[in-house]
Amino acid sequence: APRIVCDAAVFDFGEKNNTEVVEHDYLIRNAGTLSLEIREVRASCGCTAAKPSQNVIPPGGEATINVKLDLRGRSGAQIKSINVACNDPATPNLVLQLKGTAIQALRAQPPTLFIGRLEPGAPRTRTFDILSVRGPIQITNIRADHPGILVRAVPLDPPGDGTAHRFELELAADLPEGAINGNAFIKTDMPNQAEVAVPVAAFIVAPPVPPPAPAPETPPAPAPETAPSPEPEPAPAPEAAPAPVPAPEPEPAAVSEPPPIP
Repeated sequence: APRIVCDAAVFDFGEKNNTEVVEHDYLIRNAGTLSLEIREVRASCGCTAAKPSQNVIPPGGEATINVKLDLRGRSGAQIKSINVACNDPATPNLVLQLKGTAIQALRAQPPTLFIGRLEPGAPRTRTFDILSVRGPIQITNIRADHPGILVRAVPLDPPGDGTAHRFELELAADLPEGAINGNAFIKTDMPNQAEVAVPVAAFIVAPPVPPPAPAPETPPAPAPETAPSPEPEPAPAPEAAPAPVPAPEPEPAAVSEPPPIP
């Protein structure tokens, strides 16, 4: 019968930067008397297992299984399993193991600068440190991907041993109102280590608009000078109406004497 054997089923990669990819080849042997068939290779989450170098291993033959583990974004102890299914009646499923520790050789503290709402007159500076767990480092480059984010190195007090470096980040005073998102990048002389990125987020609040100044009061324009109007001449007194002429009194009627009596 076929018999699957792996003399080093557990591979310990020790400590690796969490910017690296771990790669290892497991050697599989057929210690049986019939051909060994590798039917399936399955890796646990985060691990990539390639196909074996050959799916059918004759008696006494060997094959390799390549496994990769991307440590980017990982931290601390890592244990991954690789299951190898085969036609060995005694061991139909061989378990391989990949383990070790992912360390962050360089890190920012704090890892993110979330400034939030920045009111008018509020401080626009923040500080952060770059820390090394692998001895002293030198800073080789400082940059930001936003023109309004200004970064400079500042001395530690008291001075350290070179494993910690401090930086001051400032938001430019002329930034317009609105959200600011960018990154500060610190490059060191540590080999095989990319830049350390420190995300920055803030919201600039515009100063209040002052009320419009009152319009200056203008004095009233002087009235134009006019020539004095001539005094009106007195109207002539009306002539007195002539006195009314009295009507003539009527003459008394003549009295006729009565005729004489005979």
